[in-house]
Parts: sequence; structure tokens; C-alpha cells
Amino acid sequence: MEKSFEILDKYPLLPSQAIYVVNWKTIKIDYQRGIDKLLGYSKEEFNHDLLAEFYHPDDIERYVYLVKLTNEWARKLKPEPFSVETLIDYRIRKKDGNYVKVMRQSTVFESCKDKSIKSSFSLLTNISRIKTSTSVNLSVISNENGRVLLEDVQNETVLPQFSPRELEILIKLKEGLNSKAIAEVLHISSHTVDTHRRNALAKTPCKNIVELVQMAIKMGII
Repeated sequence: MEKSFEILDKYPLLPSQAIYVVNWKTIKIDYQRGIDKLLGYSKEEFNHDLLAEFYHPDDIERYVYLVKLTNEWARKLKPEPFSVETLIDYRIRKKDGNYVKVMRQSTVFESCKDKSIKSSFSLLTNISRIKTSTSVNLSVISNENGRVLLEDVQNETVLPQFSPRELEILIKLKEGLNSKAIAEVLHISSHTVDTHRRNALAKTPCKNIVELVQMAIKMGII
């Protein structure tokens, strides 16, 4: 049951979104759009090999477990194209090395005659600004009635809620700038920079700024 990609050319995408189709018989990406803007990878770079390794190190084990869980479920029930929607949220690495939290919404795109999955359609959405937890969660939902068919959700780990200015300063600290240099770049006083540093540190169990920056990098905050 082959489908044309023409419908995907017209699929409306927000700046925070990208789409791609994976052919599971050839193990290739047959279609992609918006990946370069969302993640920075070219069409040549965004391939099946990249899909297998660009996850956050702390998310890989659980992500693989959820994918296996979903695949086993799909092999048993053999859902029709676009009849169910699989949602998984996790962190992936952009080409610049930074991590973003994404929601992947996937469904069967093409089926074989025996109803096995030939290809899958996925919509990636950057949800970093609305979901800062490090949990990796799965939901499989019926597109017919909205019923949850399969779910595996972790307890949410709430990340520190840094202000926009605190995030700016953390990014500059990550780049190796000191308070004086940051003050010059952001056109504020060194005293103000130090105040934001103290406030950001107070929101975490970290003992010093070095630990704070390392934690923010590990969690994908900066």
C-alpha cells in the first residue's frame, strides 16, 4: 500500500517542527523536510545511522526499551496506516552539539500485503521550552476515538526553572566567560551578573558554578 510523498510536501510545519519517513524494508529515510532548520543536519547527514546514535546518553536505555515495547505491540496488532499515533518525548543532539527535548509523533505510513509495516511517518516537535523534565515517556493513542492503547510514563523529574536572563548567563559561562566579560556582552553590571549567578545556583543542589554549568549541559538546558 504505497503512498505518495506529495501530501507531505503540503504538510504545514511550524519552525519548531520537522517530518521524515523511514522505510523499514530498505532501512533508509525516504523523505524528510525541516530537519536542517530544526536540528542543523543536511539531508545526507540525517540518515538511519544518525537516528541510531543522536540520543542523549541518559535517555538511550529507556528510549530503546520503549521502542522495543512499541514494536512488539505493533507486530501483534498490525495497525492500519494512520490508525494509531505513537508519542515519545526524549532528548536528541543537534549538529551544533546541543541537546533539545523533542516530541516524536509517529504512525504507520505504508503497509505491506501481510500488514507488516513498510514505512513510518514521524513528526518531530521541539518542546524544550514547554517540557523541561528529563523523563522519557510513551503513549500510543487511537486516532479513531482518542483512547490510550499503550502507555509507559516515568515519574517526572522537575528541572530548575531558570529565568531568561539566568539562562543567558549560564550559556555565557558555558562559553568560558567570567562575570566581567558577561556584563560587557549583555550590557549590564558585573554586580547584576553575580546576582543572577547566585540566584541560579540557589535553585539547584549544586555546590558551585562549575557544577551548575555541568548539570545544565547534562540535562540539556543549555
